[in-house]
Amino acid sequence: MRRRLTRKSGLLGRTALPALSALCVLGLAACGTEQSGDKGSAARAEGRIATSPASPATPVTTPAASEETEGADFLPFMELLLDVAEPCLPSDFPTAPPPEELAEQEKVEERELGGTVPPEEPLPLPDAPMPTSAPRDPEDAKKETELSSMEKCEAPLHADRITKALKKNPDPTPAQVAMTLHDLGYVEERVHTPRPSSDHVEFTLDLRLMDSQLCLSGTTTGTRTTIEAYGGSPEVKCQDVRRTS
Repeated sequence: MRRRLTRKSGLLGRTALPALSALCVLGLAACGTEQSGDKGSAARAEGRIATSPASPATPVTTPAASEETEGADFLPFMELLLDVAEPCLPSDFPTAPPPEELAEQEKVEERELGGTVPPEEPLPLPDAPMPTSAPRDPEDAKKETELSSMEKCEAPLHADRITKALKKNPDPTPAQVAMTLHDLGYVEERVHTPRPSSDHVEFTLDLRLMDSQLCLSGTTTGTRTTIEAYGGSPEVKCQDVRRTS
C-alpha cells in the first residue's frame, strides 16, 4: 500500500522523492542512525595518500546502484541530503504523519481487511528478452547537464556548511579535508580523494541520488575555499564530467 512521505524531502524534486524518503525512514528505523564522525575513513584516506600521493581519484558507485553497494553510513548520508534540501521545498509541499502514526494506521487497515494482505505474486518473465535501446555514446554521457531549480537552491547550502568547516584547518592536507567532509556527514564513497596542488587541495563531492545530478567541485587553502556546482549524468563519475564553465 502506498505511503506518503514521512518528512519533507527536497533533494530530488522529481518522481523519485517518495522512494528515497521511504528508504531513509525504513533504514533508519531498522539500523539506527550512525555517527558521521567515523575516524576510520580519515585514517584510510591518510594511508592512501601516504602510499601514493598522486594516485587517481577513488572510483564512485553510480547513484542507481548506491542502495546495494554503499556502506552502513549511507542512510544517514541520505537523511543529511534531505535535511539540507528542506529549505528549498515549495511552501505547499505535502507532508505526512510521523512514523508512529503511520504504524497505527497500518494496524487499523489490517484489521479492516481481516488480516495482513498477502504479497502480490511476481509477474512471469517473458519468453524472450525485451529489446533494448542502443547504448549511449560514452563521450556524450560526459557532457555537463543542467541542474534543476531545486539543485541550484541546494548547492550553496552545501557549499556554505563545507566552507565553514574547512576554515578550521588553516593549512589543510588532503587527509584533513577528507576527514572534515566525512565529519560533516558526506560518506567516503562520495568524496573523491582530495588532490594536493601547489598551494591548495582539490576535491570533488558526488551528491547524486536516484535521478538527481548535483556534483560539487572544490578547492581550499584553509583560509579560502571555492566550491562550484554542476550537473553530471549518473552514467559517469562527477570528476569525469566535461565542464562548460
